[in-house]
Amino acid sequence: MGILVIISQALLYLFFSVLVGSFILLLVPNKYRPDIKIPKRFLLISAITIPVLSFLPVLESILYISLRLGLLESFKIVLTTYTIGNAWAFTLLGSVVLVILISLTRFPEKDKSPLLGVFVTFLLILTVAWSSHAGAIDPTIGIISDFLHLTAVSIWVGILLIIAWFSINQNNWLEFLSWFSMVAVGCLTATALSGLFLMEVMVDGYIDSWIVSYGQGLLLKHLFLLPLIFYALANSSIVKYKLSKDASFNTIPWLRGESFILLTIFTITAAFSQQSPPHGNYLTNDAVSPLFRLFHTNFINSSNTIGFVVNLNTVLFFFLSLLFIGLIVLSFLKKTSIIVSFLCSCLFVSSLYFMLMVTVVIR
Repeated sequence: MGILVIISQALLYLFFSVLVGSFILLLVPNKYRPDIKIPKRFLLISAITIPVLSFLPVLESILYISLRLGLLESFKIVLTTYTIGNAWAFTLLGSVVLVILISLTRFPEKDKSPLLGVFVTFLLILTVAWSSHAGAIDPTIGIISDFLHLTAVSIWVGILLIIAWFSINQNNWLEFLSWFSMVAVGCLTATALSGLFLMEVMVDGYIDSWIVSYGQGLLLKHLFLLPLIFYALANSSIVKYKLSKDASFNTIPWLRGESFILLTIFTITAAFSQQSPPHGNYLTNDAVSPLFRLFHTNFINSSNTIGFVVNLNTVLFFFLSLLFIGLIVLSFLKKTSIIVSFLCSCLFVSSLYFMLMVTVVIR
């Protein structure tokens, strides 16, 4: 069940992004973006699937208490008294409204439907934030921070995904990059700030949290942001330069490469968000992450903290990470396959991760 929940949450983030990106781009005048062709059935599938995917964590709670109360009674209790159940009921209602709205809209006609669509999608994101771990710990800061985090990511990722996979030409590319670069910077800033508030709510000591699975996932997510920032800078600055010199320069592969990194971050986020957050007196020997155990077999209790000691392995992995970031740049300049670039990005993150893990000491 745990694997299914992780997959469902990763797909949920993806479909939110697809809907938000589609509606926003439909609101943007044609002269400020490439021509796009978004299949209506794709938007319908995204809207229909949202309540199904968001129900799996609810089902997990139902099955957990059904061992004592029975399935039907557990279903009624979770939906009427649990926050996760109440939030899902509103998710279902909002999804029905969204499906009806998409069904009645004739894309790509310019009317108010995309504006209503993005508004309803934001409300659906709010229901997910309402049922989150952060919302349970701090109903005010947790829900607001999680909502802003998911919304900013959905805007940034959604626009990028739709342009990368559904644009049919490169018309008005420089005009698109001019405004999207500012949107991306704004979304990245909002994501970072809301992420800091979320960590304040969820994590007692960021570095010490690396010992448990939630902290490991958070660390990997943050490391994958580094190649993502490189892709974003490349797409906003280097691509602009290339296009000014060669109008036929194909930018789509690099947007798709950036989308692969974003999907990886979605998957990592979905995985660690299902773990118990390191909040309160969480650190016991049994709670230590299996990943952390690969590097440190010490007996660990609540009195332990993480320190750093630079050694030969630290230096080796540091230079290895520089090598892989160089290969990412080279793959961009040589216009190699996005698979090669994505693989180099993963190896770069792995090198940084190993560098940190071999540098860590338990105190």
